[in-house]
This record gives sequence, C-alpha cells and structure tokens, in this order.
Amino acid sequence: MKVLFVVSVLLCVVSSLAKSVKDGSSSGVVFCYYGSWANERPGVGRFGVSDLPLDLCTHIVYSFLGLNATGDLTYPTEQTLEGKSNAVADLIALKQSNSNLKILSAIGGWDEGSANFSTVVNNDTLRATFVSNLYNYIDTNGFDGLDLDWEYPAQRGGIESDKEMFVTLVKELKSAFEPKGYILTSAVAVTQTHIDLSYDVPALTQYLDYLNLMLYDFHGTWDTETGVNAPLYPQLTDDASLNLNGNHSVHVWLENGANASKLLMGLGGYGKSFTLTSLNNTSTGAPFTAAGAAGPYTEEEGILAYYEICLDQKNNSSEWSITEVTGNYVYANKDLLWVGYDNPSTIYVKAQYAKTMGLRGIMYWAVDLDDFQGLCGDKFPLITQGIAGYNSV
Repeated sequence: MKVLFVVSVLLCVVSSLAKSVKDGSSSGVVFCYYGSWANERPGVGRFGVSDLPLDLCTHIVYSFLGLNATGDLTYPTEQTLEGKSNAVADLIALKQSNSNLKILSAIGGWDEGSANFSTVVNNDTLRATFVSNLYNYIDTNGFDGLDLDWEYPAQRGGIESDKEMFVTLVKELKSAFEPKGYILTSAVAVTQTHIDLSYDVPALTQYLDYLNLMLYDFHGTWDTETGVNAPLYPQLTDDASLNLNGNHSVHVWLENGANASKLLMGLGGYGKSFTLTSLNNTSTGAPFTAAGAAGPYTEEEGILAYYEICLDQKNNSSEWSITEVTGNYVYANKDLLWVGYDNPSTIYVKAQYAKTMGLRGIMYWAVDLDDFQGLCGDKFPLITQGIAGYNSV
C-alpha cells in the first residue's frame, strides 16, 4: 500500500472500556443511529438488530418514522432477511441484555424533507394529532424516547414560521413525554446559515435533552471539486470564508446559545466519493467528473461505508494511495476513485475534541456503516475509538 503521509495512532482498547459503557459508567453519551433498511444490503453488508453493539452504545436510534400531511405516521417495513431482523419488537428486546440501554425512534431524515412537517406544525389541530401519534407510538412499542430529524425547518419545502413552530412542537412533545420520563432529542444542521433559518437555539436547548450535531456532509458531489466528508478543521484547499468544518460549527452552536452539556458531536461512519478527472491532482480541491461508483454493499453512488473502504484497501493494498491529515481527516484514491473519510485515528481525536469542548458525548451516523463484521480487524473500530478518545481526556 502506497502511503503519502500516514500517522496512525490506534490505541489498544482494554476490556474495561466496553464494560464501562455497558454498566452506564462511561463519562459520555454514545448515540448510535441505526438505519432500519440496513438488513436489505447484500452479503457481508447485511445488518440486523442482532448486530447492534450493546456494550458500546448508550443510546440506539431506530431510523426513520415518516409522516403525512394529516399528522399521521408512516412506518419502516419490518422484515427478516437471511436471518437479519429489523423488527421493533426484536430491537426493544435488546434491553433485556443491557438494562442501561436507551432505545429511541427517529422521525424524518433527508428523504422525508420538510413539506409535511411544515404543514402539520403550522396547524394547531394537525400538530396536536401529530404529538398524540408520536407519544402513542413511543409508549406502545416500549421506546425510551424520540429523535426529531426534521431536515430542515423553514427550508426544503418549509415556510418561515417553521422556525417558531418547531419550538412549539418541541415544547408540546416535552410536556407529553415528561410524565413518563421519555427522552426528546433532535438531529440538527450545523452551519450559521442553517441555524439562522431553522433554529431558535436557546429555546431548543431549554426543552431538548440532546442536540445531535450533524458534523458531516460538509462536502460532496454538489461541490465543484473534491472534499472530505467531515473535516474537524479547514482543508488546506478550502477558501477561508467557507467555514465548512466541525470546529467552526461547534463554536457556532455555542455562540448562538447552546449549552455544551446538551450537544453531541456527530461522527460519520462513511466517506464521500468522487470520480477524478485525472490523476494529475488527487488531493482535496481536485476536479472530478461524477460521483464515485457505488459500493458493493451500500449500493449508492458518491458514498462508501467505512467497511467498504477498509476492506477494499485491505484486499487491494497496492492500488490505493492514502493521505492522513493527522487529527483531521483522511483521503485516498484508487485510480480515479477518490474518497474522503475518517479512520479510527481521526475519530479518536474528534472524540477527544468533543470532550475538551465540554460536549456531552458523541453520535454516529450510522452504526451499520462501521466495520461491524470485523472485516478489517476488530469489530466496530470507529465507535470503539470514539469512546476511547472521549474518555481519554
């Protein structure tokens, strides 16, 4: 394997680390989002409830519920494929193995968009129906709480009043949830522009238990040049005015009135991929012609799961050129395929950063994108190193 600049700092994780998380004595929260569709992936990519790491995650977030314009809910298809179940009952049953584990359901996501949310929250009757439906779903199925993943109020089909009415929705859900102690969280965008349009930060901080900062997707094929998925600090090729990095976004949330003790630092278990124009420039800021080819298991152009990246690098080591910018990000190319991502070393440092900044913990999108099979070594290296990094400070 040709390595341009690699500094690998993979710490040994002793058995007491996993035990501390399972026993609830870890100093940080570890949110693990789980895509209910992951059991539809082929071969070694197929991920079911039985693959979830109960000794690592303090919270598991089942994604995604949807909604329609009347405030009624839509539900993921529950099925067992080749022995891998995504059923809610099987998920909730995991708490029998770890009494400290909290399991939430998430509603929304990128594909859901904003239009139905906007229609419902801006109508008092529809919003009341929505709140009642959400409470009943959480209560009936044995969940411990709800994650609101509206992407994003007052954007993508929403209207200006969404910003205010999102706070109203949160307040009403909090009131409904409080008697039984259900958790209420939200996954939120991270740039100043998004915050200005979508969020009353002090109000949301008051009523939500956690705000999950989506500190990834800073770059992608919507750009005009290659860029890594989740830089902690600016890429060398970024214009100084872009401010597309995790450090800047954490400070933006804090400066807008968020309480650090309610913020979770989002970490990506995937990379953004591109098809380079040529091999004359293989760095960040390089020209590209299209999204990178779909991975064999996630099967989506422009995105590769961490296990798809590390497995191909393991099996075709001589074909990859890898550059690690220490404590920040990694990018690599195999011929014209280019991908920017995080490895265990950069995840470790980002989790250290979260602890140093006083954030309450870390969040992963998504648990099913880490190396859950141990194809490249130990199982769940990103989640494990994130916990180690957070608890090292």
